[in-house]
Amino acid sequence: MMCKRFFTIVLLALAFVGTAANEGAAADKKILMLLWRGMTEPDAAFLNRLKTLEANADTVVLDSNQDRDTLSRHLRELSGDIESGKFDAIYSFGTTATRVTTNFVKDRIPVVFNVVFDPVEAQLVQAMDRPGANVTGVTNGVPIADQFNAFQRLLPLKSMIVLFNPKEPNSNMIAEQVAQWGLAHGVQVIPRRVGPASPALDETLEEIKAGSLRAEALYAGADSYLSTKADAIKAAVGDRIPLLGGTQSYTANGWLAAYAPTLADMGAAAADVADRILKGADARTLPVVLPQPKMVVSKAAAAIHRITVPADALLEN
Repeated sequence: MMCKRFFTIVLLALAFVGTAANEGAAADKKILMLLWRGMTEPDAAFLNRLKTLEANADTVVLDSNQDRDTLSRHLRELSGDIESGKFDAIYSFGTTATRVTTNFVKDRIPVVFNVVFDPVEAQLVQAMDRPGANVTGVTNGVPIADQFNAFQRLLPLKSMIVLFNPKEPNSNMIAEQVAQWGLAHGVQVIPRRVGPASPALDETLEEIKAGSLRAEALYAGADSYLSTKADAIKAAVGDRIPLLGGTQSYTANGWLAAYAPTLADMGAAAADVADRILKGADARTLPVVLPQPKMVVSKAAAAIHRITVPADALLEN
């Protein structure tokens, strides 16, 4: 169901991009859209919501393929357009891309971020209710305590493996917060550093399969690299250990549960913020938005682990 729904959203989004490009000079505004790992569901929902809002904006879409240097090159190539104010707003996906973007743009153009776990800790905004800088957007930063309070409705937690990507500031910060939560609640937290260009993830999964690494659950927070590995992790150990994720991207790949805003809601909320900016609102005064978190559960994973799904949960296949 998720794959079919995402495919539909992508088609609508791409149709919108094509329409915007064809209209060219007919558009009153122009948005530079900086993707981090291809057209994800929040990105597609952003474009689709702009179309629904009838925002008269031409959209330039560039992908960084999870590479800071590629993103920096994109920005350098567009430096003349940025300097001359040809873009009315910039959309950026994730903490890393937004930090690179804001460091380059330096307040010249409003930046609307999406899927940033903690914009204050990342030094993107001064405060959630009043950013201060020419940047605002949408966070998926559901407090760790809220996430695990929700997860404990599904299963007891006395021990937990936590995967984190040491190359991502968000991932490191989340791992630290989970460790603090575990210490306060008597839960043994077993951290595993599993960054890209390293065999660490495969080695950790082999430990779990061999039974030498055991816990009552495995958790990964909001992190682009781990999100791209969600399907492989599920295929390797999803039948052996309950998998808990910090975003809906994980349950879309068969993980047991996530407690977070839905990906579609995040994209739509970012478009609403961008639309307000295009209509004259000052990004410096627009509060960062956290869409309503929801418990999302995979029916198949719940059946494997014999877990009763709460009646108020959103279900994935």
